Amino acid sequence: MTTAKQGMYRAQGLAQTELAAIEQLARLCNSYEGLDLKINRETLRSRPHNEINDFLYYEQDVLVGFLGLFSFNPHEAEISGMVHPEYRRRGIFTTLFQAALEECQRRNTTRILLIVEHISASGQAFARTLNVAYDHSEYKMVLEEPRLPSSFDEHLLFREAQEEDIPALTRITALAFDLPEAGVNWYSKEVLANPARLYYVGVLKNVDVIGKLDVSLVGDKAFIYGFGVLPEYRGRGYGRQLLARTIQALFAMRKTQIALEVATVNENALSLYRSCGFKETGRYDYYVLSV
Repeated sequence: MTTAKQGMYRAQGLAQTELAAIEQLARLCNSYEGLDLKINRETLRSRPHNEINDFLYYEQDVLVGFLGLFSFNPHEAEISGMVHPEYRRRGIFTTLFQAALEECQRRNTTRILLIVEHISASGQAFARTLNVAYDHSEYKMVLEEPRLPSSFDEHLLFREAQEEDIPALTRITALAFDLPEAGVNWYSKEVLANPARLYYVGVLKNVDVIGKLDVSLVGDKAFIYGFGVLPEYRGRGYGRQLLARTIQALFAMRKTQIALEVATVNENALSLYRSCGFKETGRYDYYVLSV
């Protein structure tokens, strides 16, 4: 006889049954509060099996709480999660959060960002109980009315990234997101070959790679991220061309739902995205906690 799962579990990789339970819980929480919780579905599907990144809470074999850790550099981790509406105010998310803090301390992670959807009353209430400071906010933007150029600058070549582009991908990412170049260590030959991801570059004739953009694919959905252009080539329309060519490529692959996120104070990026037909559909607040 199989014993029903009860309480908190630390997961090293996620089974299909766990992924399905997380998705079901997200749908329930979204419906209850009118949210679009940020749980990074594609990342959850490719979790390594030698790391603890996910914390699950069960009540008689039913998943009622979930928290995910998302580390994009060695010293920082993002946290997002949810609790079943009928099981709130029982300390479940606090239990999950404390377990995640312990894991971050074990990894020597020094900075944690708690992600809370701006309109989530329960999430904002939890953030107020912690010793956290507001850091920044990001809009989720969805492509609703595509407005793309009819022609492109022939001096800028658009193509998928190759292994020899990894140093450029690393450098541009570090400059675009104010990261130490040594910390941008996620690009590799194996990563570029992942069929669930796309990596595009803009190559200026007689120069080299001057811009890059990453895409995550799930079904007919595409999520654009990691968009950057070298500082000395900004303001010349190259970023707009790289974005527009990416949208064209995604449409050709029948990716009909295209989204991205951008800092609410980044007026230049907001103007660019709006000009291509993206519209704000949600806002996420980031709270910082030092470990």
